[in-house]
Amino acid sequence: MHLLPTSIIRPARAQESAALGAVAYAAKAFWGYSAAQLEAWREGLTPSPASIDAGWTFVAEVDGRIAGFYQVHADARPPELEHLWVHPQFMRRGLGRALLRHAIEALRRHGAHELAIDSDPNAEPFYRACGAVRVAEIPAPTEAEPQRIRPQLRLALTPASAG
Repeated sequence: MHLLPTSIIRPARAQESAALGAVAYAAKAFWGYSAAQLEAWREGLTPSPASIDAGWTFVAEVDGRIAGFYQVHADARPPELEHLWVHPQFMRRGLGRALLRHAIEALRRHGAHELAIDSDPNAEPFYRACGAVRVAEIPAPTEAEPQRIRPQLRLALTPASAG
């Protein structure tokens, strides 16, 4: 499915911090993590107002509703994707790919050549479909998955990235 014509990508506002956290929480819950695990991750799923004010946080709106967002730590070398979340109601419509493409284009204008992604294991197929490659993995056990790892990915910021 394609990005809906009534959607836009715009800079996030600091006062949207809680709403962005709610989108990230819903998206993470989509993967079947336990309520206790999700609660343990809640703070990390919510971008702070200060991090939003610092820039590099963008929202995808569909019909005036926040449907997804991304946040990049652009001054890291290479820049790091801090967040990329799409609310489950809007998944499989091209919003994630549109958000990633938006980030890639902005980072290329900023002079970056690569994007680092600390991926949830469930999101790795999406990033790999967009051209990312696994360069490492780090242990990230949960009570339910003691062998869980988080793939560490790199995405070359070429015109073809994020297809």
